[in-house]
Amino acid sequence: MTSRPPMAVPQRQPQRTLSGSGLSQSPTHQRTLSQQYLPQSPIRKSDTFSEQASDLGDVAQNRYNTLPRRGGSRLKLELANDGIEHPGFSESPQNLDALSANKVFTPSRVMSMNDVSDAGDMTPRTSRCQTADDDSVPLPMPPLRTRLVVPAKRPEPSTTTTTSTPPKKDARPKPFVLETPSIAPRYPNMGKPEPAGKTRTKDTARASTDLCVGFADFYPWNGQHPEDQFTDSIIRHGYFDKAPAQSTQEPASAKTPLFPAMKHKNGLHTLSSLFTTILNQRRHSGQITSASTFKPPPRVTLTDTKREIWLKDLANPAISLRRLSRTIPHGIRGKVLLEQCLNKNVPTDRAVWLAKCVGANEIRAFKRKGVNGTFVMGGEAKWIRDWTVFVEQFVESVTNAFHESEWKTKVTYAIRLATHLYAEHLLDRDHYMDWLVSGLENSNHAKLPLWLLIIHIYWKDILKLRRHGRRLVNAILSHHSSIYYHPDRDILLPLATRLQALVESLLITSPENFICPATWLKYRDCLAEISGANNNESRSRALKAIDLRNDYLTSSNAKSQPALRSIVVQLLDSIYRTPHDDAITRQLWKTSENKPSIVRTILEWCTSLYRPGVAKVYIAATLLRSSTEFDIDITRTVLEFLDADPLQETARKHLVYHLVSELARSGHFLIPQYIQWLIARGGLLDASQTAPDGPCITRLLVEIPIHSLNESMRNLRATLLRRARFSVEDEAQDIAMAISCVKGTLSIPLGPDDIPAQKPMSLKKLSRRLELSSRSLKTTISSWLSNDFVGGFAQNLQSGKGGMELPKTMFETIRTLLESAEDFTMLENVLKMSAPCSSTELLACCTDTVNLHLPVFTATGAAKPLFQLLYDRLKVTLEQQGVGARPLLASLADLASRLTGLGLEDVSAQLQNDLVRLDRSSAADASSPLSDNMATQLQDVETELSEQIEKLATYSSADKRTMEHLFYAIAKRLQTYWGKKDERQRLCCILLMRLRVFDIHHFGELMRDWVQHIRRLPNRRPISELFPPLFSSGCLSLPILFSTATRSRVQATQVPRTTGYASIYMQEILQMLMTPFSPSPIMTSEDCYRFRIIQDRARRDHAKELMPLIRDALAEYSESRNQQALIEQPLEDEQTKDRLLELFRDLVLVDPSAASRVVSLKSPEPKLAALIERWTTKLLVPHGGGGQKSFEQVLELANEFTLPFCQVKLSLNLALDESSGPEASERVHSQFELLSKALDNAIDANNIMWTGMLPSLTPDITQHMRNRAESRFLDIIPSLKNPPDETLRHKDIHMAENLLTVIDSIFRGGSGSRVSPLSSALVDKLADLWDILASRANEYASLRSAVLSHWLPLLFSYLTLYTSPSASAVDASKLPLAGGEARGRALIVLAGLVQELDNHPSSNLGQRAFDIALALVDSLSEEARLLCVRAVKDTTADPRLKYLFSYAPNPAEDFMLAHRDKQPTGIQERRAMAMGMSMIPERLTPFLFRRWEILNEPTPNVGENDTSLSLTLFDARKIK
Repeated sequence: MTSRPPMAVPQRQPQRTLSGSGLSQSPTHQRTLSQQYLPQSPIRKSDTFSEQASDLGDVAQNRYNTLPRRGGSRLKLELANDGIEHPGFSESPQNLDALSANKVFTPSRVMSMNDVSDAGDMTPRTSRCQTADDDSVPLPMPPLRTRLVVPAKRPEPSTTTTTSTPPKKDARPKPFVLETPSIAPRYPNMGKPEPAGKTRTKDTARASTDLCVGFADFYPWNGQHPEDQFTDSIIRHGYFDKAPAQSTQEPASAKTPLFPAMKHKNGLHTLSSLFTTILNQRRHSGQITSASTFKPPPRVTLTDTKREIWLKDLANPAISLRRLSRTIPHGIRGKVLLEQCLNKNVPTDRAVWLAKCVGANEIRAFKRKGVNGTFVMGGEAKWIRDWTVFVEQFVESVTNAFHESEWKTKVTYAIRLATHLYAEHLLDRDHYMDWLVSGLENSNHAKLPLWLLIIHIYWKDILKLRRHGRRLVNAILSHHSSIYYHPDRDILLPLATRLQALVESLLITSPENFICPATWLKYRDCLAEISGANNNESRSRALKAIDLRNDYLTSSNAKSQPALRSIVVQLLDSIYRTPHDDAITRQLWKTSENKPSIVRTILEWCTSLYRPGVAKVYIAATLLRSSTEFDIDITRTVLEFLDADPLQETARKHLVYHLVSELARSGHFLIPQYIQWLIARGGLLDASQTAPDGPCITRLLVEIPIHSLNESMRNLRATLLRRARFSVEDEAQDIAMAISCVKGTLSIPLGPDDIPAQKPMSLKKLSRRLELSSRSLKTTISSWLSNDFVGGFAQNLQSGKGGMELPKTMFETIRTLLESAEDFTMLENVLKMSAPCSSTELLACCTDTVNLHLPVFTATGAAKPLFQLLYDRLKVTLEQQGVGARPLLASLADLASRLTGLGLEDVSAQLQNDLVRLDRSSAADASSPLSDNMATQLQDVETELSEQIEKLATYSSADKRTMEHLFYAIAKRLQTYWGKKDERQRLCCILLMRLRVFDIHHFGELMRDWVQHIRRLPNRRPISELFPPLFSSGCLSLPILFSTATRSRVQATQVPRTTGYASIYMQEILQMLMTPFSPSPIMTSEDCYRFRIIQDRARRDHAKELMPLIRDALAEYSESRNQQALIEQPLEDEQTKDRLLELFRDLVLVDPSAASRVVSLKSPEPKLAALIERWTTKLLVPHGGGGQKSFEQVLELANEFTLPFCQVKLSLNLALDESSGPEASERVHSQFELLSKALDNAIDANNIMWTGMLPSLTPDITQHMRNRAESRFLDIIPSLKNPPDETLRHKDIHMAENLLTVIDSIFRGGSGSRVSPLSSALVDKLADLWDILASRANEYASLRSAVLSHWLPLLFSYLTLYTSPSASAVDASKLPLAGGEARGRALIVLAGLVQELDNHPSSNLGQRAFDIALALVDSLSEEARLLCVRAVKDTTADPRLKYLFSYAPNPAEDFMLAHRDKQPTGIQERRAMAMGMSMIPERLTPFLFRRWEILNEPTPNVGENDTSLSLTLFDARKIK
């Protein structure tokens, strides 16, 4: 332990005797004031060093036989009094925690019991108080003393307590010694040495330890003292130790001249001035002016043994550091130093002292090399960085060695030592904090508690800096989320609780560190779940505030109504494509706070003709039902929509009727409210209002579901309809006739109240009529089929009366009728009521129904419950029927593979494995359902093939040669029956299916080769008569078909091209995938239904394969028309053209970018390009003519719903203009100009709906459009140099909003926009707005108001484009240097705006500017950050900016040294300087504070000014 407080002031060298002599060594210098306040280090006994003899040698005695005093000041002796305790001296705490590293090291003066100092009472007592790092402890002032005092008697210390045995009596003769009287007055000797020749006896040695060691004018008579000699001079003038000079002798009394002056009124002032002058003169005469002679303790080369001894002495607190500073051994540095301190258990403050000594010498070594200052500073920084790495490795190695003994003690020591080094700024703090955060990020769950414990020590420092605080929060959130979703969360509950407490604390105390869009989007849901479970209001508010701040940086800030509608439509299309993702629905409702506008957009999307299919109706119904959470009146919203939009198209009207009927069934559309609304508008007055082509708002009364109305509502409805001359009786009769026809189709006997039909009606004809009927009739028929008919079968089964199950053929009829009525709600009820049946064929039909209409059932939320219900039935039927359950198993396996996103992946894999295992265990029966007499129907070759397959089933593995023989034999027979509608064709498909079981992979290769062979046949039957049965039986799959339906570039250019039916293969495949099939001898109704599922899967799951197929089919069609072939072209059929148009519309909605790339490819066939142009135009304008559309026409047609088709059309127009000739560059330039002009015209016309298609264009076009829009946007922003015109202000603001929407659409479009750095023009405009806000002129008052309300929010919205996760993830090092400088300038301007906007607290722009700066600074390069720090650190002390730029100023960096140009000469100047009033001009220069050289007891030799901080800085003076 050290013996001095950390003021870096050297102490007086204690007097020692020369080795081997008894002469005392006199002091060589005078004590300074600072030395008077600091006790010296006691010299302890040592058995190691040779200085022991000199430390404890004999001393010479003075004339009074008293021992010479030890070195020390008068103040030191006075501090030994009982009444004075110095708070600067304290015991070192035994349990020093890591947080005490910032305290001053004040260890106690520990002495061993057997080392009794001869200093006696001179040792000062230890203080009972501690000093803190930030507290300034005042220096103790000595009390006033009297010149002559009579000390009180002190009791002699008892010797019984110090030793157990009495000391041995000294029997040697003693000389006579005159004893000093006890009442003699004593005085302190003021640190003066004893006169030479005076000795002190052993009996008076004790008295030398008292405070007063001198006696006033008392010299015992011995006859030899000069005072004992009586001379005339002594008798006249008295005795003097030193005769005074003649000029200073006082021959007479001074009373006579001084007394009158004292009586004068100015006498006191004169006396005070006199004494002040004397004190000033004394101060200046004793002031230290010599330069500092400080040098760090030198290092010497020692042997290993001596080095170990030195280290052990360092670990011993009783050994003075001043003695150890003589021989600091070489070779102890870096990690070795730390490990030696750990192994020797060196006290922490002594270990820090050693580190400072080594570090100071290492750093000074760079200065001795004679190089320039830059190299010295770089070398010093590198050494400190290396030293920091050593400390990090030391702490990490100790913490990882958990298997060692005393691990906890070592870890505590290592953490404490590192904390002390950190607190004294002896480490590279930035590198050290980076290491701490990296360790936490990469820590596993086992080491996480220790890392949290270590980081908690530096918690506040880390959170004050953006660079490290954001990473710390990210790491804690990552660990918290991983543990929260961990399957063994209960085991990690203590750690999870600790992390939860940390996260909750950070949410409230440090919300800025959560402002990171990428991190927040990743962990927001986890935090929201926990916050909702805890119900803590303050944390919930903090979480919501952080969520809003991050949402501002991520979401599109072009919050105009068209932009909102476009976003909602895109989300609705995403729900249509991926209906299993619930996150899209939540995101939809979070798009805007204006929920009615979202509901209106949902209604427009549902009734749009550009969105085909009936699934959108059920998606819209589900979303509208969920809108009740936001207190949306659905009935009123629907009526307002119908009142505003006339809906001229009949198809759109039917969609509205369908949607309203679904909402009315669930009670969300209130029919009484609708009737009341009609009555309030005057009711119905004309028959045209209820006609099928009448207004939708009044025709809706006819179309509403009647079965859901009560009797009073039916009567009221009938009354209103009769006023419009609508016959309600005829409507009831039509419904009754329809029910009778349905009964006839189902072969159900008619009741007495039923209307008999004229003749039985086929199912196909009845379905067609049902499709053309009103919605009211459809819902009534559907309700009767579901509730009355099928419900009766279900009740009989549940009652246990032994009722008959629903037959499979009757179920198929009911399914067909409900599909024709498009009433899938009732179809869902039928499926649920049919599930308890035991027929596997019926259950397989139910599964296929769910599979075909999967988008609808997913939209209603019934897909997973229906699958689970049928899966439970499969488990029962497998136990009961075994192999007979294969049809249900095959259907469920196919359905499970499509239920992605519902957590059924494991179930799907299990079903596929069960199907393969079941087929292999019973290969003879593994096929689609066969009749019992199938074996008898096989004749000749079929019977032989069947026997060979059954024989093959007896082997565990199939022989490929045998499989090939059987495959080609069956394929040959299949080609024989091709086109003859022979049932044996279906039987061949069954044989192929049985053969496929043995080797699925090899069978696929054989099937692919055979399909290629079929394709090349010039003379054959249509493909539609061969492939559908193979698909239904499972022999042929879509991947095999698409792999053979490719048209290579060689095939497209070869001459002669394929002829015959081989030239229309693509068209045939495309026609087959679009055409519905009816039951035939080769395909049963189940096969036809299963093939419909395959067609639907091709549309939804194989869009990428279908798009090239469509293009190749159109190319074949173009070539065949050119050759005028006699073969009928499949695409010549009008129905096929209509189906192709619908198919292409579906594919464009699934993936518009892929569709654009396919139709935009360069083609050498002009006719093909013209054909594609005509088809794409028909997609965009269904009822218009074909032909090419210009850019302006395409942009005029663009809206939220036509956007994908405009995108395809625009891409096609751009591709048609491409060429590779010499005029290509000019044509491209002209193309850009035309498109730019069209875009400008659209923006001026307030048409910005087309912006969504821009990201899908080529990068060059997108970048060109973006640069043009950005240039126009920045030119509109005002400045003080170019103030805007007041009359055009609103127009400019509206134009800026439109341009921002265009930029936003391009930037957030994904692949179409390239991430670019901030431009200098943008930063200049931001600075211009800052200048406007900073101006205080009255003429700019209106301009400042416009900037606060419009221009600054718009520019901030533009800046958020660079804060999105995709833009923030770009590596700053990859950006150009100019981009980094512009980003740095933007951050400086934003920092200024943050402070300037504090003057406008009513707006929230200050926080937005700060959040944008936080997001931008995360990707700022290190060089640019340091430049920003230099720019702002000397101008402001705002803690927000310190956090933003991650700089913590070192307290020692701001020290300044004052220099006086001249010394005070006049008495007034000196007096003012003495009073602290400096009137002399001073010059300030930076003061370099070397922390490594702040050493207590640096060297064994004490000089006048050898402290690390020069004493001249404190105007220190010597005490004489």
